[in-house]
Amino acid sequence: MNLQLDSWDLDGMFGEFHNVTPSSPLQEQHHYLYNFPSHSGTGNLHRIRLRDGLEINWFDAILDDPVTMDVGIHYPHLEIAYTMSGKGCWQTSAQAQDFEICSGVSTLVYMNETKMHAEFSQSEPLLHMELRIDLRHLQAVIPEMDRLSTRTFYCKQTVASPQIPFIVEQMKQCPYKGALQRLYLEGKALELLAFHLDGIDHEAKEQQVKSKLTADDIQCLYQARDILSRSWRQPPSLLGLARLAGLNDYKLKLGFKELFGTTVFGYVRGLRMHEARSILEQGHANVSETAMMVGYNNMSHFAALFRKTFGYNPSDTVKLGSATTGTDTKRQDLIHFDPY
Repeated sequence: MNLQLDSWDLDGMFGEFHNVTPSSPLQEQHHYLYNFPSHSGTGNLHRIRLRDGLEINWFDAILDDPVTMDVGIHYPHLEIAYTMSGKGCWQTSAQAQDFEICSGVSTLVYMNETKMHAEFSQSEPLLHMELRIDLRHLQAVIPEMDRLSTRTFYCKQTVASPQIPFIVEQMKQCPYKGALQRLYLEGKALELLAFHLDGIDHEAKEQQVKSKLTADDIQCLYQARDILSRSWRQPPSLLGLARLAGLNDYKLKLGFKELFGTTVFGYVRGLRMHEARSILEQGHANVSETAMMVGYNNMSHFAALFRKTFGYNPSDTVKLGSATTGTDTKRQDLIHFDPY
């Protein structure tokens, strides 16, 4: 499926969404559900309008074929996107660089008078959140964005942050209805935005550190991450990983932390915890068996790490999995990489 869109405001994008059929508003006001057409996959897009110029979009779909989007952005558009599950990439006409869409990656992006091309793969279910802002309505609320308004494009991606999935999970599990729900979600949306804007303030310092990494170093670090993603059950030692990636252990440790926002051990731990929760939710094993399956012989240590990562005990996941449908369980699938 290919979507060709031009947008002059937040509403305009949905008005041009010819391949998606909007349903009637949900019981809650300012909630709208868009169903994916049968030929592209199954699922929906849930849109929550919080105020003029501020909304949250939840994507939950299983795609039968790749989906591509070409969107012209003709207004000052600010967005925070967080992917829980799904793969893809995107780029804009303003910058010759590909950006990744994958689990655990959060993106702060500003666009104005530019074109964006995005591709979503059908290789895994798409579970994705977007906080979308029309800055013409919120410039007075967010004066810090003045520094970006002279550009046509700005992007900063954050990997493996423990705070971001926690806030996103709170938004998804909002305990309120009606006006209180909108108030709660707006507060969480602004909290999420504040976290990302604070990252801009530290960007100059980070760039000074990252500038010490050569292009070859960065390529080797991505190779190291790919090795860990494939071998996390029995990962190599730091020295072994450094040799496999073509780095010394000092540059591996410092460079991995700076580039991906977590340590080598923290990244492996996050993958193990994510796999453990998936096993428990699907009912494939009990807690002690799951701990062994993901590489933990000490049950207490496993339970403590799981609780620190997700905020609840592994035994609670078993109860949750038995009380929810498969779709509901998937929707709670937020990766939380715990720094070492």
